[in-house]
Amino acid sequence: MTLLEFLWVGVRADTIPLNANSGWQIFGETQLFQWMPDIRIVQVTWDSSRSNSFLAYPLPHALTSADSFAFTFDLLLESHAVGLRPDRPSTFQITVGMVRIGTVTVPNYVRGSLSGPKDTVEWAWFGDSDPISASVSPVIIPSDGRLPWGYADSYINLEIGIHYLFVLAYSALDRTARITLQQNGTNGPALQPIVLPANFTDFQVDTFAISNYSDLGQHPLYGGSVLATGKISNLTLTLPSNPIESLVLRNGEIVFQGQPGWRFTLETSSDLKAWTTVSEINPLIAGELRLSDSREAVFAVQFYRVKARRP
Repeated sequence: MTLLEFLWVGVRADTIPLNANSGWQIFGETQLFQWMPDIRIVQVTWDSSRSNSFLAYPLPHALTSADSFAFTFDLLLESHAVGLRPDRPSTFQITVGMVRIGTVTVPNYVRGSLSGPKDTVEWAWFGDSDPISASVSPVIIPSDGRLPWGYADSYINLEIGIHYLFVLAYSALDRTARITLQQNGTNGPALQPIVLPANFTDFQVDTFAISNYSDLGQHPLYGGSVLATGKISNLTLTLPSNPIESLVLRNGEIVFQGQPGWRFTLETSSDLKAWTTVSEINPLIAGELRLSDSREAVFAVQFYRVKARRP
């Protein structure tokens, strides 16, 4: 090998403040999301009579139940009403959280049913609609969409004009999502944690989003609708460690610190266009890993890269 180069692109784990310059994308109806002059405030309209729409921030890599992560945001509700549509007289959610963007943006995706949603880790609030009480209801939905979901109601009525701070943190160690609340700077009531059931399969989310879901596709006996406006600010993400750290060449091997839950492949190319896998490893625990090219050949030029993929 006359030339050796290692390529890997990643984002170091950190608590990331999100603002208008962070690389957001809008899917659907752009008028539902407007950045305010203060670049960390977003004016949001949740209108279930409109199509599924998302103010979306792509994550550095997909997250699953094997990852620990968190997100925080401030919420100031300015208006809120449910049951405005005669054929959908019950309540409907407003949401912030993690989704798989390729799933939620397909035509006719239905969030307001038990059979449609997939790959979701969201904070959701339902306003009261007799006989249903208002509730903060974080929800974790697996990739196959089947029950059971991770779900827990905390019966709280959010008020217009109150500054709320929500934190949703998921721990892979005990498969539990914990949510906390502050109201005008003081601690709010305790909220129910979500413990993933033993027979919960898995989720895979790749995007943080403020989401407006359409109320189409609901069961006709339980249909709800919502129209709400508010400001969301101080958005932050806390993401897990990079799957690859401290990559070096040592004694003809590529040595790095790797995380479990990933498949690491060593790929080679002579032109940086066509790549071939020559070695791979799928570790069970975090620690030092090694990959090497065992082929017996002489190359004029050879490039190498290490890629991390979910199994």
